[in-house]
Amino acid sequence: SVHLKWKESKPVAECQAFKDILKYFSKEEWAKLGYSKKVTYVYMKRNYDTMTNLGLRATLPPFMDPNRLATKSQLDESDEEQNPGTQGNPRFINHQKLRERKNLVAYEEISDPEEED
Repeated sequence: SVHLKWKESKPVAECQAFKDILKYFSKEEWAKLGYSKKVTYVYMKRNYDTMTNLGLRATLPPFMDPNRLATKSQLDESDEEQNPGTQGNPRFINHQKLRERKNLVAYEEISDPEEED
């Protein structure tokens, strides 16, 4: 029987898309990212670029923030205590902290006055 060897080849556009986001990560960070995470970041950047090109106000994705690569002096001590392996690593960033929402918004249903009659 004939065995065909599958050769994984990435489309040229995908390689270019990865090059577009590569600049936002250190070599170590990039090496640790899985394929699906990389694709997610590509789409986050595309969505941001599309929205801003349309003139809409969009929040800069955290990974694109030029100040995201925090230095040790910028990390609060509680983070260092919880993550002792990250001390001394100037490129460490606490992604969980980036995901926290500071200003929670509560929505209340407003009833239509005509429905109450």
